[in-house]
Amino acid sequence: MWLASALFLLWFLHSLSGVLAPFVVAFLLAYILNPLVSQLEARRFPRWASSLVSVCLLIGLVVLVAIFVVPPAIQQFEGIISGVTAIVQDVSAMLQSGRLFEFLSQYGVPVEKTQSFVVEQLSPRLEKLLSTLFEGLFGFVSGFSSVVLHLINIIIIPFLLFYMLKDFPHMLDGFALLAPSESRNRVREIGSKVDEILGRYFRGAIIVAIIQGTISAIGLTVIGVKYSLVLGIMTGILNFIPYVGLLASLAVSCIVALLSGEPIFIKVIGVVVLYLSQKLLEAGVLGPKIVGTKVGLHPVMLILCLLVFGYFLGFVGMLIAVPSTALLMAALNAWTLRREVQTVQGS
Repeated sequence: MWLASALFLLWFLHSLSGVLAPFVVAFLLAYILNPLVSQLEARRFPRWASSLVSVCLLIGLVVLVAIFVVPPAIQQFEGIISGVTAIVQDVSAMLQSGRLFEFLSQYGVPVEKTQSFVVEQLSPRLEKLLSTLFEGLFGFVSGFSSVVLHLINIIIIPFLLFYMLKDFPHMLDGFALLAPSESRNRVREIGSKVDEILGRYFRGAIIVAIIQGTISAIGLTVIGVKYSLVLGIMTGILNFIPYVGLLASLAVSCIVALLSGEPIFIKVIGVVVLYLSQKLLEAGVLGPKIVGTKVGLHPVMLILCLLVFGYFLGFVGMLIAVPSTALLMAALNAWTLRREVQTVQGS
C-alpha cells in the first residue's frame, strides 16, 4: 500500500507539474529568502513588511538582469556559435587538404583510405560533436527562457512568494501537524536536520556561484577573451556541479580563447591559470567560509551521484545530485544510528 501510494503521488505530481510549477518556484525562493526576512523581523520589522521588502528587492534584481545582462549575453552566445561554426569549417578544410595526407604518406600511411575516412567519417562527426557540445552547454539560455515564458506565471509568483514568506514559520509547523501527535517531535527534528543541510548548501552555493561567475567574467575580460559575460554566466551556473562544472567551463573558455585573436597561447594559459586559481580559492576560502563543510560527501560518492542523477534527469539531475544524495546519506546514517541504539537497549 505504501508503494502504491508513493507511485500514485509521483504520477499525480507529474501530471500537475505545469500547474504546480509557480508554487514550487515560489516555495524555493521563500526558503532561500527566509533568513533575510527573519533577520529583519528580529530587528522589530513586521514580518509582512520584511516579506514585501524582500520581494521588491528580488523583482528589482530580476528586472536589472533582464535589461542589462540578458541581451548582451544572448548576443555573445550567438557570436560563440558563429565562431565555432567557422572553426569547424576551417578544420574540415584542413583535414580535406592534401598537405596532411602528404605528411602521412611519408610514414607509410595509405592516403586513399585515410582521405576517405576523414571526408566520410571524421569531419561530419567532428562537426556534430562540437555542435552538440555547445548546444548542450549553452542551451540553458533558450531553455530557461522557454520555462519562464510557458511554465511559470511571472505575475503570480511574486504574490505567492510574499504570502509564503509572510507565513513561512506557520507553514513549517503545518507540515509537522500533518504527522501523528506522537511523531511530531521526530518530524520537527528531521525537518531541522534537512533545513541545516539544504539551507547551508543552497544559500552558500548560490553566493559562491555568483562570486565565481563574477571573477570569471572580469578575469576573462582582463585576459582579452571574447564573450566573457556569457562565459561568466556559464561558469556560475556550472559551479553547482562539482568537478564536471569546472572541467566544462575550462574546456569551453579555452576553445573561446582560440577565437579571441593573438596571442592565442598566452590567452589559453591565462584561462587555465584563472580557472585553477578559482578552484583553489573556492576550496581554500569560499567553500569553508561561506558553505561550511557543505554536505560532507566523499569524492567517490560525489562522482557516483553526479553520474546517476545525470543519467536519469540530465542537467537538472546533476544540479540537484549533491543535496539529494546528502539527504539520502543523512537519512541512512540516522536510521543506522537508531538501529544501533535499539540494539543496545534491547541487549
